[in-house]
Amino acid sequence: MEIKNVTVCGSGVLGGQIAFQSAFHNFNVVAFDVDQEVLKDLASRLSILGEAFKKDLGATQAEVEQAISRITFSTDLAEAAKDADLVIEAIPENISIKKKFYKQLGELAPEKTIFCTNTSTLLPTPLSEKMKHNERLLVAHFWNQAHLAPLVEVCGSTETFPEVIETTMGILKKIGNQPVLLRKEILGFLGNRIMHAMNREALALVSNGICEP
Repeated sequence: MEIKNVTVCGSGVLGGQIAFQSAFHNFNVVAFDVDQEVLKDLASRLSILGEAFKKDLGATQAEVEQAISRITFSTDLAEAAKDADLVIEAIPENISIKKKFYKQLGELAPEKTIFCTNTSTLLPTPLSEKMKHNERLLVAHFWNQAHLAPLVEVCGSTETFPEVIETTMGILKKIGNQPVLLRKEILGFLGNRIMHAMNREALALVSNGICEP
């Protein structure tokens, strides 16, 4: 399917980065948040994100201005979702809040919409169990400083259609990231499991007197 319109739900630090990065790569973006002040803060941060893209990626001022012009803001979920081809959700890591959100979003978005959750701790199958069209939800976990950290961990649920995963991974590549597919759901996904394994080994080295912290 053709993806033109991206809605980012949750416009905090990472949500703002994802919104700007998507707009920079020629997608029309709606930044949604329930808090008008969060949207105002994001609007004020767009020029800062633009400067980072100029410094880190060699973007021109014209490209930054064009990206900013592709972003609109909304506190109305129905309005934000009505034309969405792809939704990327970055709301708080609370399963009850996310389940309620997806139940509502599944009723509001078009039947074609793909839903990506940016969770780093929750599995997609229990998250989407009460959602309409849960075959179109999957995890797409970005890392902070999304334009510099290429990894996006992609993980479908037991219901996710293969073509939904394929389309999403293609979009992630288009916006400059490197998606890695998990073939099975596993808590912590990839990055956090590797990072915690390193932390455990570091603690073991210190506790066994091998080195100082």
